[in-house]
Amino acid sequence: MNCKHASSITLTIGNLLGCTSVCGKDIGMPCRVETDSRKIKEGDIFVALKGERLDGHDFILDAVRRGARGVILKQEEMPKYSGLLQGKDVTLFGVQSPERAIVDAAVRYLSSFSSLKDIIAITGSVGKTTTKDAIGRILQGKYKAHVSAGNHNTLLGCSLTVLSAPSDTEYLVLEMGANAKGEIAEIADHFPPSMAVITSVEPVHLEGFGDIRGVLEAKLEIVTPHCEVLFINGDCSLLAEGVAALTDRPSRVITIGRDPSCMFKILDTKLHQDGHQYLREVLIETPLGVAQLESKLWGEQHAMVVAVATAVGYEIGLNFDDIASSLREMSSPKGRGALLKSDEGIMFVDESYNASPVTVKAALKNLLSIPSRGRRIAVLGGMRELGGFERKFHREVFETAISVADVTILYGKEWNNLSANGKEVLHLHDIEEIVNYLKGILRSGDIVLVKGSRVYEMERIYEWWSLNEL
Repeated sequence: MNCKHASSITLTIGNLLGCTSVCGKDIGMPCRVETDSRKIKEGDIFVALKGERLDGHDFILDAVRRGARGVILKQEEMPKYSGLLQGKDVTLFGVQSPERAIVDAAVRYLSSFSSLKDIIAITGSVGKTTTKDAIGRILQGKYKAHVSAGNHNTLLGCSLTVLSAPSDTEYLVLEMGANAKGEIAEIADHFPPSMAVITSVEPVHLEGFGDIRGVLEAKLEIVTPHCEVLFINGDCSLLAEGVAALTDRPSRVITIGRDPSCMFKILDTKLHQDGHQYLREVLIETPLGVAQLESKLWGEQHAMVVAVATAVGYEIGLNFDDIASSLREMSSPKGRGALLKSDEGIMFVDESYNASPVTVKAALKNLLSIPSRGRRIAVLGGMRELGGFERKFHREVFETAISVADVTILYGKEWNNLSANGKEVLHLHDIEEIVNYLKGILRSGDIVLVKGSRVYEMERIYEWWSLNEL
Protein backbone atom coordinates (compact mmCIF):
# COMPACT_ATOMS: atom_id res chain seq x y z
CA MET A 1 0.00 0.00 0.00
CA ASN A 2 1.09 3.61 -0.58
CA CYS A 3 2.00 4.80 2.95
CA LYS A 4 2.80 8.44 3.66
CA HIS A 5 2.56 11.07 6.38
CA ALA A 6 -0.97 12.34 7.16
CA SER A 7 -2.27 15.08 4.89
CA SER A 8 -2.81 18.62 6.16
CA ILE A 9 -6.02 19.04 4.15
CA THR A 10 -8.87 20.13 6.46
CA LEU A 11 -12.03 18.12 7.06
CA THR A 12 -10.60 14.76 6.20
CA ILE A 13 -10.39 11.77 8.50
CA GLY A 14 -6.58 11.77 8.44
CA ASN A 15 -6.33 15.43 9.32
CA LEU A 16 -8.94 15.35 12.08
CA LEU A 17 -7.48 12.23 13.66
CA GLY A 18 -3.99 13.67 13.76
CA CYS A 19 -2.71 10.42 12.27
CA THR A 20 0.85 9.27 12.66
CA SER A 21 0.52 7.87 9.12
CA VAL A 22 -2.08 7.21 6.44
CA CYS A 23 -1.89 4.28 4.03
CA GLY A 24 -4.16 4.94 1.09
CA LYS A 25 -6.29 7.90 0.01
CA ASP A 26 -7.54 10.23 2.73
CA ILE A 27 -11.33 10.35 3.19
CA GLY A 28 -13.47 13.48 3.39
CA MET A 29 -16.09 14.34 5.98
CA PRO A 30 -18.73 13.55 7.11
CA CYS A 31 -18.48 9.79 7.39
CA ARG A 32 -20.10 6.97 9.30
CA VAL A 33 -17.70 5.41 11.78
CA GLU A 34 -18.60 2.02 13.25
CA THR A 35 -17.03 0.05 16.11
CA ASP A 36 -18.77 -3.28 15.36
CA SER A 37 -17.61 -5.03 12.18
CA ARG A 38 -20.97 -6.83 11.94
CA LYS A 39 -22.73 -3.48 11.45
CA ILE A 40 -20.42 -2.21 8.72
CA LYS A 41 -22.14 -0.97 5.56
CA GLU A 42 -20.55 -0.14 2.22
CA GLY A 43 -18.41 2.99 2.56
CA ASP A 44 -18.19 3.04 6.38
CA ILE A 45 -15.08 3.58 8.46
CA PHE A 46 -14.20 0.86 10.98
CA VAL A 47 -12.43 1.79 14.19
CA ALA A 48 -10.54 -1.02 15.90
CA LEU A 49 -11.03 -0.69 19.65
CA LYS A 50 -9.46 -2.96 22.24
CA GLY A 51 -11.94 -4.00 24.95
CA GLU A 52 -11.78 -6.24 27.99
CA ARG A 53 -12.71 -9.37 26.03
CA LEU A 54 -12.23 -8.56 22.35
CA ASP A 55 -9.72 -6.65 20.28
CA GLY A 56 -11.19 -4.82 17.29
CA HIS A 57 -7.98 -5.33 15.34
CA ASP A 58 -8.94 -8.99 15.05
CA PHE A 59 -12.02 -7.95 13.06
CA ILE A 60 -10.39 -5.57 10.57
CA LEU A 61 -10.42 -8.06 7.72
CA ASP A 62 -14.08 -8.86 8.40
CA ALA A 63 -14.94 -5.14 8.32
CA VAL A 64 -13.18 -4.71 4.98
CA ARG A 65 -15.00 -7.74 3.53
CA ARG A 66 -18.27 -6.10 4.55
CA GLY A 67 -17.45 -2.88 2.70
CA ALA A 68 -15.39 -0.65 5.01
CA ARG A 69 -13.44 1.90 2.95
CA GLY A 70 -11.28 2.97 5.87
CA VAL A 71 -9.89 1.54 9.11
CA ILE A 72 -8.67 3.45 12.18
CA LEU A 73 -6.15 1.34 14.08
CA LYS A 74 -3.21 1.53 16.42
CA GLN A 75 -0.04 2.75 14.75
CA GLU A 76 1.88 -0.35 15.85
CA GLU A 77 -0.54 -2.54 13.86
CA MET A 78 -0.03 -0.61 10.59
CA PRO A 79 2.77 -2.79 9.13
CA LYS A 80 0.76 -5.98 9.66
CA TYR A 81 -2.49 -4.77 8.12
CA SER A 82 -0.94 -2.73 5.32
CA GLY A 83 0.55 -6.04 4.20
CA LEU A 84 -2.62 -8.09 4.65
CA LEU A 85 -4.67 -5.50 2.76
CA GLN A 86 -2.16 -4.86 -0.02
CA GLY A 87 -4.07 -4.13 -3.24
CA LYS A 88 -7.39 -3.52 -1.46
CA ASP A 89 -9.28 -0.26 -1.96
CA VAL A 90 -9.17 0.64 1.71
CA THR A 91 -7.37 3.36 3.68
CA LEU A 92 -5.60 2.71 6.97
CA PHE A 93 -5.31 5.51 9.54
CA GLY A 94 -2.64 4.87 12.17
CA VAL A 95 -3.04 6.54 15.58
CA GLN A 96 -1.65 6.07 19.07
CA SER A 97 -5.07 5.41 20.64
CA PRO A 98 -8.09 4.83 18.35
CA GLU A 99 -10.67 5.74 21.02
CA ARG A 100 -8.88 8.93 22.07
CA ALA A 101 -8.32 9.88 18.43
CA ILE A 102 -12.03 9.48 17.62
CA VAL A 103 -13.04 11.80 20.48
CA ASP A 104 -10.44 14.44 19.58
CA ALA A 105 -11.41 14.27 15.91
CA ALA A 106 -15.07 14.83 16.77
CA VAL A 107 -14.23 17.91 18.84
CA ARG A 108 -12.10 19.34 16.01
CA TYR A 109 -14.77 18.58 13.41
CA LEU A 110 -17.53 20.14 15.51
CA SER A 111 -15.54 23.38 15.77
CA SER A 112 -15.88 23.77 11.99
CA PHE A 113 -19.71 23.85 12.08
CA SER A 114 -20.31 27.48 11.15
CA SER A 115 -24.11 27.06 10.90
CA LEU A 116 -24.58 25.39 14.29
CA LYS A 117 -27.24 27.13 16.39
CA ASP A 118 -27.49 24.82 19.40
CA ILE A 119 -26.31 21.55 20.86
CA ILE A 120 -29.33 20.00 22.59
CA ALA A 121 -28.44 17.26 25.07
CA ILE A 122 -30.84 14.86 26.75
CA THR A 123 -30.24 12.80 29.86
CA GLY A 124 -32.39 11.17 32.54
CA SER A 125 -32.94 7.85 34.25
CA VAL A 126 -35.68 6.81 31.83
CA GLY A 127 -37.13 8.06 28.56
CA LYS A 128 -34.05 9.81 27.22
CA THR A 129 -33.75 7.90 23.94
CA THR A 130 -37.40 8.37 22.95
CA THR A 131 -37.28 12.02 24.06
CA LYS A 132 -34.12 12.56 22.02
CA ASP A 133 -35.80 11.02 18.96
CA ALA A 134 -38.94 13.14 19.44
CA ILE A 135 -36.95 16.37 19.67
CA GLY A 136 -34.97 15.37 16.60
CA ARG A 137 -38.17 14.55 14.74
CA ILE A 138 -39.73 17.98 15.25
CA LEU A 139 -36.49 19.80 14.37
CA GLN A 140 -35.84 17.85 11.19
CA GLY A 141 -39.11 19.10 9.75
CA LYS A 142 -37.70 22.63 9.46
CA TYR A 143 -33.97 22.64 10.20
CA LYS A 144 -30.83 20.73 9.35
CA ALA A 145 -30.80 18.68 12.56
CA HIS A 146 -28.51 15.74 13.21
CA VAL A 147 -29.60 13.26 15.88
CA SER A 148 -27.60 10.53 17.60
CA ALA A 149 -28.52 7.05 16.41
CA GLY A 150 -30.07 4.54 18.81
CA ASN A 151 -28.65 4.99 22.29
CA HIS A 152 -25.19 6.29 21.32
CA ASN A 153 -24.98 8.04 24.67
CA THR A 154 -21.37 7.54 25.81
CA LEU A 155 -18.43 9.85 25.05
CA LEU A 156 -17.46 7.52 22.20
CA GLY A 157 -21.08 7.27 20.98
CA CYS A 158 -21.53 11.05 20.94
CA SER A 159 -18.20 11.39 19.11
CA LEU A 160 -19.36 8.95 16.42
CA THR A 161 -22.58 10.97 16.09
CA VAL A 162 -20.63 14.18 15.53
CA LEU A 163 -18.37 12.60 12.90
CA SER A 164 -21.41 11.47 10.89
CA ALA A 165 -23.01 14.94 10.95
CA PRO A 166 -22.95 17.19 7.86
CA SER A 167 -20.82 20.28 8.45
CA ASP A 168 -23.85 22.54 7.77
CA THR A 169 -25.79 21.05 10.71
CA GLU A 170 -27.89 23.66 12.53
CA TYR A 171 -29.01 21.60 15.53
CA LEU A 172 -27.07 18.72 17.04
CA VAL A 173 -29.18 16.47 19.29
CA LEU A 174 -27.20 14.21 21.62
CA GLU A 175 -28.18 11.70 24.27
CA MET A 176 -25.88 11.59 27.30
CA GLY A 177 -25.99 8.56 29.58
CA ALA A 178 -23.95 7.22 32.46
CA ASN A 179 -23.44 4.26 34.76
CA ALA A 180 -21.23 6.18 37.20
CA LYS A 181 -20.53 9.70 38.40
CA GLY A 182 -18.37 11.87 36.17
CA GLU A 183 -19.32 10.25 32.86
CA ILE A 184 -21.91 12.84 31.80
CA ALA A 185 -19.59 15.65 32.94
CA GLU A 186 -16.90 14.30 30.61
CA ILE A 187 -19.29 14.16 27.63
CA ALA A 188 -20.67 17.65 28.32
CA ASP A 189 -17.14 19.00 28.64
CA HIS A 190 -16.31 17.78 25.11
CA PHE A 191 -19.68 18.67 23.56
CA PRO A 192 -21.15 21.45 25.78
CA PRO A 193 -24.92 21.79 25.30
CA SER A 194 -26.57 25.19 25.09
CA MET A 195 -29.91 23.46 25.76
CA ALA A 196 -30.29 20.47 28.09
CA VAL A 197 -33.14 18.16 29.04
CA ILE A 198 -33.37 16.03 32.19
CA THR A 199 -36.29 13.64 31.76
CA SER A 200 -36.28 12.04 35.23
CA VAL A 201 -34.29 11.01 38.26
CA GLU A 202 -35.06 7.42 39.27
CA PRO A 203 -33.34 4.53 41.11
CA VAL A 204 -31.38 3.03 38.22
CA HIS A 205 -27.69 2.01 37.93
CA LEU A 206 -27.48 2.16 41.72
CA GLU A 207 -24.38 -0.02 41.71
CA GLY A 208 -22.56 2.89 40.10
CA PHE A 209 -24.35 5.82 41.74
CA GLY A 210 -24.87 4.47 45.26
CA ASP A 211 -28.29 5.98 45.91
CA ILE A 212 -30.90 8.28 44.38
CA ARG A 213 -28.91 11.41 45.29
CA GLY A 214 -25.97 9.96 43.44
CA VAL A 215 -28.25 9.59 40.40
CA LEU A 216 -29.34 13.24 40.78
CA GLU A 217 -25.78 14.52 40.96
CA ALA A 218 -24.84 12.56 37.86
CA LYS A 219 -27.76 13.88 35.79
CA LEU A 220 -27.03 17.48 36.82
CA GLU A 221 -23.55 17.14 35.32
CA ILE A 222 -25.19 17.94 31.98
CA VAL A 223 -25.57 21.55 33.16
CA THR A 224 -22.36 23.43 32.33
CA PRO A 225 -21.72 27.19 32.17
CA HIS A 226 -22.56 26.95 28.44
CA CYS A 227 -26.14 25.80 29.16
CA GLU A 228 -28.62 28.63 28.62
CA VAL A 229 -31.92 26.72 28.75
CA LEU A 230 -32.70 23.69 30.93
CA PHE A 231 -35.88 21.61 30.54
CA ILE A 232 -36.73 19.44 33.54
CA ASN A 233 -39.41 17.06 34.78
CA GLY A 234 -41.46 19.37 36.98
CA ASP A 235 -43.06 16.45 38.83
CA CYS A 236 -39.74 15.45 40.39
CA SER A 237 -39.23 17.49 43.58
CA LEU A 238 -35.73 16.05 44.08
CA LEU A 239 -34.69 17.29 40.64
CA ALA A 240 -36.15 20.75 41.32
CA GLU A 241 -34.18 20.96 44.57
CA GLY A 242 -31.00 19.94 42.76
CA VAL A 243 -31.45 22.55 40.05
CA ALA A 244 -32.18 25.27 42.60
CA ALA A 245 -28.89 24.50 44.35
CA LEU A 246 -26.75 24.76 41.20
CA THR A 247 -24.06 27.43 41.24
CA ASP A 248 -24.14 27.76 37.44
CA ARG A 249 -27.90 27.76 37.04
CA PRO A 250 -29.07 28.38 33.45
CA SER A 251 -30.85 31.65 32.76
CA ARG A 252 -34.01 29.74 31.80
CA VAL A 253 -35.38 26.65 33.54
CA ILE A 254 -38.53 25.26 31.91
CA THR A 255 -40.64 22.76 33.84
CA ILE A 256 -42.83 20.11 32.20
CA GLY A 257 -45.22 17.69 33.90
CA ARG A 258 -48.54 17.33 35.67
CA ASP A 259 -47.79 19.54 38.67
CA PRO A 260 -49.92 22.73 38.63
CA SER A 261 -46.75 24.86 38.74
CA CYS A 262 -45.30 23.46 35.50
CA MET A 263 -44.82 25.89 32.62
CA PHE A 264 -45.92 23.13 30.23
CA LYS A 265 -48.63 21.29 32.16
CA ILE A 266 -50.09 17.97 31.07
CA LEU A 267 -53.82 18.42 31.68
CA ASP A 268 -55.02 15.06 30.41
CA THR A 269 -53.92 12.03 28.44
CA LYS A 270 -55.74 8.97 27.15
CA LEU A 271 -55.29 6.05 24.81
CA HIS A 272 -57.62 5.49 21.88
CA GLN A 273 -57.73 3.11 18.96
CA ASP A 274 -57.89 4.17 15.32
CA GLY A 275 -58.41 1.03 13.28
CA HIS A 276 -55.45 -1.21 14.05
CA GLN A 277 -53.41 1.66 15.52
CA TYR A 278 -53.23 2.87 19.10
CA LEU A 279 -52.79 6.61 19.60
CA ARG A 280 -51.92 8.61 22.71
CA GLU A 281 -53.83 11.88 23.09
CA VAL A 282 -52.16 14.56 25.20
CA LEU A 283 -53.66 17.87 26.32
CA ILE A 284 -50.99 20.41 27.35
CA GLU A 285 -51.35 23.87 28.82
CA THR A 286 -48.54 26.00 27.37
CA PRO A 287 -47.60 29.69 27.78
CA LEU A 288 -49.31 30.25 24.41
CA GLY A 289 -52.53 28.40 25.25
CA VAL A 290 -53.81 24.84 25.39
CA ALA A 291 -52.39 22.40 22.83
CA GLN A 292 -53.94 19.06 21.92
CA LEU A 293 -51.64 16.50 20.32
CA GLU A 294 -51.73 12.84 19.48
CA SER A 295 -48.98 10.37 18.68
CA LYS A 296 -48.34 6.76 17.81
CA LEU A 297 -46.15 6.83 20.90
CA TRP A 298 -48.97 5.09 22.69
CA GLY A 299 -47.71 4.47 26.25
CA GLU A 300 -48.86 6.65 29.14
CA GLN A 301 -45.23 7.59 29.84
CA HIS A 302 -45.06 9.03 26.34
CA ALA A 303 -47.30 11.93 27.39
CA MET A 304 -44.19 13.39 29.02
CA VAL A 305 -42.13 12.77 25.87
CA VAL A 306 -44.70 14.63 23.78
CA ALA A 307 -44.82 17.50 26.29
CA VAL A 308 -41.02 17.85 26.46
CA ALA A 309 -40.68 17.86 22.67
CA THR A 310 -43.44 20.49 22.49
CA ALA A 311 -41.65 22.66 25.05
CA VAL A 312 -38.35 22.45 23.16
CA GLY A 313 -40.10 23.20 19.88
CA TYR A 314 -41.82 26.27 21.33
CA GLU A 315 -38.53 27.53 22.78
CA ILE A 316 -36.82 27.23 19.39
CA GLY A 317 -39.72 28.94 17.62
CA LEU A 318 -41.53 26.11 15.85
CA ASN A 319 -45.25 26.57 15.36
CA PHE A 320 -47.79 24.19 16.82
CA ASP A 321 -48.85 22.63 13.52
CA ASP A 322 -45.27 21.65 12.67
CA ILE A 323 -44.76 20.10 16.12
CA ALA A 324 -48.08 18.25 16.04
CA SER A 325 -47.61 16.77 12.56
CA SER A 326 -44.10 15.55 13.39
CA LEU A 327 -45.13 13.87 16.64
CA ARG A 328 -48.29 12.25 15.29
CA GLU A 329 -46.41 9.87 13.01
CA MET A 330 -43.72 8.98 15.51
CA SER A 331 -44.11 5.44 16.84
CA SER A 332 -42.42 3.35 19.51
CA PRO A 333 -39.35 1.52 18.16
CA LYS A 334 -38.73 -2.18 18.65
CA GLY A 335 -37.62 -2.95 22.17
CA ARG A 336 -39.15 0.25 23.51
CA GLY A 337 -42.88 -0.32 23.33
CA ALA A 338 -43.49 -1.46 19.75
CA LEU A 339 -46.76 -3.35 19.29
CA LEU A 340 -46.33 -6.58 17.32
CA LYS A 341 -49.05 -8.96 16.18
CA SER A 342 -48.74 -12.59 15.12
CA ASP A 343 -50.64 -14.30 12.34
CA GLU A 344 -52.58 -16.12 15.07
CA GLY A 345 -53.92 -12.84 16.50
CA ILE A 346 -51.58 -12.66 19.52
CA MET A 347 -50.26 -9.21 20.42
CA PHE A 348 -46.78 -8.68 21.87
CA VAL A 349 -45.78 -5.48 23.66
CA ASP A 350 -42.08 -5.33 22.86
CA GLU A 351 -40.31 -3.70 25.82
CA SER A 352 -37.36 -6.05 25.54
CA TYR A 353 -34.55 -3.48 25.29
CA ASN A 354 -33.91 -2.99 29.01
CA ALA A 355 -35.58 -2.83 32.42
CA SER A 356 -35.59 -0.83 35.63
CA PRO A 357 -38.20 -0.71 38.42
CA VAL A 358 -39.91 2.42 37.10
CA THR A 359 -39.99 1.27 33.46
CA VAL A 360 -41.33 -2.20 34.26
CA LYS A 361 -44.11 -0.72 36.39
CA ALA A 362 -44.95 1.69 33.55
CA ALA A 363 -45.00 -1.17 31.04
CA LEU A 364 -47.34 -3.19 33.26
CA LYS A 365 -49.65 -0.19 33.57
CA ASN A 366 -49.67 0.11 29.78
CA LEU A 367 -50.42 -3.61 29.45
CA LEU A 368 -53.52 -3.08 31.56
CA SER A 369 -54.62 -0.11 29.42
CA ILE A 370 -54.84 -2.07 26.14
CA PRO A 371 -58.31 -3.51 25.51
CA SER A 372 -58.07 -7.30 25.44
CA ARG A 373 -60.29 -10.15 24.26
CA GLY A 374 -57.99 -12.63 25.97
CA ARG A 375 -55.48 -12.85 28.79
CA ARG A 376 -52.72 -10.47 29.78
CA ILE A 377 -49.38 -12.24 30.17
CA ALA A 378 -46.23 -10.66 31.59
CA VAL A 379 -42.85 -12.19 30.71
CA LEU A 380 -40.25 -10.46 32.88
CA GLY A 381 -36.49 -10.86 32.93
CA GLY A 382 -34.55 -9.73 35.97
CA MET A 383 -33.47 -6.13 36.55
CA ARG A 384 -29.76 -5.49 36.96
CA GLU A 385 -27.52 -2.86 38.62
CA LEU A 386 -29.79 -2.28 41.63
CA GLY A 387 -27.11 -2.93 44.22
CA GLY A 388 -28.43 -3.48 47.73
CA PHE A 389 -31.94 -2.52 46.61
CA GLU A 390 -32.29 -5.53 44.27
CA ARG A 391 -34.61 -7.64 46.43
CA LYS A 392 -36.79 -4.68 47.46
CA PHE A 393 -37.43 -3.53 43.89
CA HIS A 394 -38.04 -7.01 42.51
CA ARG A 395 -40.62 -7.61 45.22
CA GLU A 396 -42.37 -4.30 44.34
CA VAL A 397 -42.42 -5.06 40.62
CA PHE A 398 -43.59 -8.62 41.28
CA GLU A 399 -46.55 -7.37 43.32
CA THR A 400 -47.50 -5.01 40.48
CA ALA A 401 -47.17 -7.78 37.90
CA ILE A 402 -49.45 -10.25 39.66
CA SER A 403 -52.07 -7.52 40.16
CA VAL A 404 -52.12 -6.83 36.39
CA ALA A 405 -51.32 -10.07 34.58
CA ASP A 406 -53.35 -13.27 34.37
CA VAL A 407 -50.08 -15.17 33.94
CA THR A 408 -46.65 -13.99 35.12
CA ILE A 409 -43.50 -15.65 33.78
CA LEU A 410 -40.24 -14.81 35.57
CA TYR A 411 -36.77 -15.35 34.14
CA GLY A 412 -33.58 -14.79 36.12
CA LYS A 413 -32.18 -15.42 39.58
CA GLU A 414 -33.33 -11.99 40.76
CA TRP A 415 -36.89 -13.35 41.08
CA ASN A 416 -35.93 -16.32 43.27
CA ASN A 417 -38.25 -17.08 46.20
CA LEU A 418 -41.07 -14.86 44.89
CA SER A 419 -44.48 -16.51 44.66
CA ALA A 420 -48.15 -15.70 45.18
CA ASN A 421 -51.03 -17.89 46.30
CA GLY A 422 -53.86 -18.14 43.81
CA LYS A 423 -51.86 -16.51 41.02
CA GLU A 424 -50.38 -18.24 37.97
CA VAL A 425 -46.65 -17.53 38.40
CA LEU A 426 -43.90 -19.52 36.71
CA HIS A 427 -40.13 -19.38 37.16
CA LEU A 428 -38.56 -20.52 33.87
CA HIS A 429 -34.86 -20.98 33.23
CA ASP A 430 -34.10 -19.99 29.63
CA ILE A 431 -35.63 -18.42 26.53
CA GLU A 432 -36.39 -21.76 24.89
CA GLU A 433 -38.36 -22.90 27.92
CA ILE A 434 -40.31 -19.63 27.90
CA VAL A 435 -41.10 -19.97 24.19
CA ASN A 436 -42.21 -23.58 24.53
CA TYR A 437 -44.54 -22.65 27.37
CA LEU A 438 -46.00 -19.69 25.49
CA LYS A 439 -46.49 -21.78 22.36
CA GLY A 440 -48.57 -24.18 24.41
CA ILE A 441 -50.90 -21.65 26.04
CA LEU A 442 -51.27 -18.60 23.78
CA ARG A 443 -54.39 -18.07 21.74
CA SER A 444 -55.94 -15.30 19.66
CA GLY A 445 -56.73 -12.18 21.68
CA ASP A 446 -53.95 -12.66 24.26
CA ILE A 447 -51.54 -9.79 24.95
CA VAL A 448 -47.97 -10.57 26.02
CA LEU A 449 -45.62 -8.02 27.60
CA VAL A 450 -41.93 -8.88 27.23
CA LYS A 451 -39.41 -6.90 29.30
CA GLY A 452 -36.06 -7.49 31.00
CA SER A 453 -32.50 -6.26 31.37
CA ARG A 454 -30.20 -6.45 28.35
CA VAL A 455 -28.29 -9.42 29.74
CA TYR A 456 -31.36 -11.64 29.32
CA GLU A 457 -31.81 -10.86 25.58
CA MET A 458 -35.59 -11.02 25.87
CA GLU A 459 -36.00 -10.07 22.20
CA ARG A 460 -35.01 -13.64 21.29
CA ILE A 461 -38.54 -14.70 22.23
CA TYR A 462 -39.88 -13.16 19.01
CA GLU A 463 -37.74 -15.39 16.78
CA TRP A 464 -40.37 -18.16 17.08
CA TRP A 465 -43.27 -16.10 15.70
CA SER A 466 -44.03 -14.30 12.47
CA LEU A 467 -44.84 -10.81 13.70
CA ASN A 468 -46.05 -7.61 12.06
CA GLU A 469 -45.64 -4.18 13.59
CA LEU A 470 -48.91 -2.34 14.19
